[in-house]
Amino acid sequence: VQCYASDEKVNKTTNIPYPYPENGGLNFVKMAIEDWENGKNYNFALEVNGKVISGLGLNLPDYKKHTIRCDYAISSSYWGKGIATEAVKIALLYAFNTLEMKIVVSSCLDRNVASRRVLEKNGFKENDSFIFNSNKFADEAAHWYELTKEEWQNKTA
Repeated sequence: VQCYASDEKVNKTTNIPYPYPENGGLNFVKMAIEDWENGKNYNFALEVNGKVISGLGLNLPDYKKHTIRCDYAISSSYWGKGIATEAVKIALLYAFNTLEMKIVVSSCLDRNVASRRVLEKNGFKENDSFIFNSNKFADEAAHWYELTKEEWQNKTA
């Protein structure tokens, strides 16, 4: 986690803090385990040859509305290989079948065309545009995406 979260290219398009704190990876894993146990967030690690190259989270579940948010980041040396697309595909299976969610949402910066393609390849539809402002990004155009369980089932049938 420490390695991909410290990747400067990754940090230019994600909310991951940069520079990433020295013990950030270890602290994140501890928090992720606690969140999973409490049903707060569901974080997955993707590894290649024993090396974690990516993280994917199904975050902020609303169990009454059956919605959850999908967030992901992948080490820049693995960009363009279809790994994020496949990871999101597997996460959707977990969100809809195991967690019994009805809607999965996600967002990305407008300039992050690759991330937009990951979502679109998995059947997400753009739901809204917005201006993202945070400590890290100022006045950045961004997009909300949404995928319903019914749309996902039709796509995967």
